[in-house]
Parts: sequence; C-alpha cells; structure tokens
Amino acid sequence: MSLQRMDTLMRRAREQKIAIGAFECWESLNIQAIAKAAAYCRKPVIFQASPAEYNTMGGADALACMVKFYVNKYDIDAALHLAHGSTLEHVEECVKSGFTSVMLDASAEVFAENVRLSAAAAQIAHSANCSLEAELGHVTGGDGGDAESALTVPEEVVEFVKQTNVDCLAVSIGTVHGDYRGKPELRLDLLKKITDLTDIPLVLHGGSGTPIDQLHGAIKLGITKINICTDIHKAFLSGIEEARGTLTPSVPGKFYEPACEKIFAKTVEMIELFSNIK
Repeated sequence: MSLQRMDTLMRRAREQKIAIGAFECWESLNIQAIAKAAAYCRKPVIFQASPAEYNTMGGADALACMVKFYVNKYDIDAALHLAHGSTLEHVEECVKSGFTSVMLDASAEVFAENVRLSAAAAQIAHSANCSLEAELGHVTGGDGGDAESALTVPEEVVEFVKQTNVDCLAVSIGTVHGDYRGKPELRLDLLKKITDLTDIPLVLHGGSGTPIDQLHGAIKLGITKINICTDIHKAFLSGIEEARGTLTPSVPGKFYEPACEKIFAKTVEMIELFSNIK
C-alpha cells in the first residue's frame, strides 16, 4: 500500500463520521508500533513529525523512508504529514522527501501574514500533489497562555480558506499542546459555528488528555483528524520504566519490547476511540 494524501483520508473519514489519529514519530520503534496498530485495527493512520522529531532520525528523507517501509510491510492506508513546519523551507524539504501532506504553522502571526504564508505553502504543496494544513486561531502550550484570545474566530474561516486554498484547517477550540494545567473544556459551540460556515476537513491539535466525551462531541461536529503526541510518548516512557525494573540494558532488543508494546496498545486505544463514536 502506498502513502495517500491526508485530505483524501480525512474526507473519507468524515463520510464515515469518524476521525483519524495522527501520531507523532521520532524513531523507527514507534513508527513500527503505530503501523502495527493500524493494521490490527484495520483503520487508516497518519504518521507525522515536526522538524525537531524528524531531524533526530537524520532528516525528513530518513523519516519518509522508514514510514514508507512500514506502510508497505503492514499494507495499511496512511499519510505522512509535516506537523508544525515553521518556514516555507520546511514545507519544501518535506515535499521533496515524499511526504503526502504538510503544515505551515503561521497561526501566531496576524491574519494577513498567516494568509500570505499559508497561500505560499499551498502552492508548494499542490505542485507536488500534497495536501496543505494550516491553523487559524492558535493552540497554546500546556501553560495555557491567553487561551481565550487564541480561539478561532468563525467569521474569519471562510475568508481564510478562500484566500489560501488550504486543504484542511486546524482550529483552536480549547485544547492545548502538552499536558493540561486545568480542566479541559472544549468550545463545541464554537466548533459548531465553524462547521456551519465551511465544509473543509477540520483538525484538532492537542488531543492528548482531552476527555473522550468531548473528543466524540468534536468528531460529531466535523473534526476528522486528531493529533496525539504526549500520550504515546508517555506510553513509551512508561515502557522504559517497566524495562528498567526487570530487564538489562545490555540486551536492547529485549529492553525496548515493553516500550513497543505500550505504544502499540495506546495507539490501538486511540484509533478505536476515534472510530467508535457514542
């Protein structure tokens, strides 16, 4: 099975009224575990990495080779996505390396600059038959920041999509990157206004730690991609802690087995939660 455009998978997911998990990648161990989970669940998956992650593997081209290998090995439907690219050079690098989707994150910029950069990124992506994700509003970190002022303004969505020609849009409705400091409360009322104004596939960043009932509410209102990073990294670290108590580091092949198993289990859990909406 070859990699597919992310927006193609997302539109298919919307027809099925489910969401696709987008899981952060930082080494071959977790890439394989994610691929095995997708094959086990018989569901599509999105592999994604920011420049910080793929550079730990030797670059965007190295990540692309690893992901393509496991996609073919396990015969799964998948996309490979650049998460939070901060420059047009990041977009170009990933497009040339064989990614099927890219994100130019200019969400911290003023509206006009976000439009300019996102439109330029869309041209680069579309020239290589890649999809382009942008973000309107700004999903903050776990420290919260000024979360209210960072929410997506529904009235800006239609004009942003029209001017940029993006393929999918990340919205800010109350999630955070990393761990929540307070009780998560998604603004589903805001999401409803957005989905009433546009039919573009919508992305939710900061899925880790968000209550399942709220994630299901978001999926029902049109979210078709949910980013998961912190939860699978915590699963990896818990596997390492388990190994330290029972295994010797002098046999790496055995030492990392619990970490692989933990990532596999957490990925299966997330895929199934996003596919069985209550």
